[in-house]
Amino acid sequence: MRATTVIDVAPAQGRTTTCPPPESRRLLVVCSHPFDVTHALGGVIAAFAAAGTVVQIVCLTHDPGPDPERRRRPGDAAELLQATRLLGAREAVLLDHGAAHLQWNPPETLACELRSVAGPVDAVLTVDARAPGAHPDLVRAMRAARRVGARLHCPVYGWVPGPEAAAAADVPPLLAGQADGTIPVDCDRARQRAAIACQDAPGAEDPVLSLSGADGPRDLLTVL
Repeated sequence: MRATTVIDVAPAQGRTTTCPPPESRRLLVVCSHPFDVTHALGGVIAAFAAAGTVVQIVCLTHDPGPDPERRRRPGDAAELLQATRLLGAREAVLLDHGAAHLQWNPPETLACELRSVAGPVDAVLTVDARAPGAHPDLVRAMRAARRVGARLHCPVYGWVPGPEAAAAADVPPLLAGQADGTIPVDCDRARQRAAIACQDAPGAEDPVLSLSGADGPRDLLTVL
């Protein structure tokens, strides 16, 4: 395992919202890929940061395309650097797993890697990948995040798109936030869209496109 620390910046300034995120002092965000940070979780990450939460992001993989000479790694890091600044997260780390290959790594192994690079946290955030047909990388990241939460005895929140984005993407009921116990969170869409603009557009087949949460005022959290 190799890890690259990308950035260490101050969190965003506080703002008043009707539906703030759950209270947390230090939040660990577990993503399968850097696109998940912006296209999916970006609005909620910005909301946590604006509420004064210290946010640390860990991405388990880099670019999904072949990169035998590792030339894409610096580009991925630079893009995530800019996006992380805009979202207000304190730190971002890229691990060196190959995209679309996380399923070959046991969740407990990934959880150990996450704990080795994460600082002290009192909550974990990841994509809720319990719906049928969820991408294997998202499922593996979620399972690893749940193991981290269990080991640290802290809540694990699962992100699902708000109703507008879910309807537009024809997302299954669970990911549409129709399950009981979801927590609505007001999102800073301006910051999220600016962060998305920092990255090259994902490929047409990228699973993150069906998860894009940059529509509507709110996203939803489940407790995993």
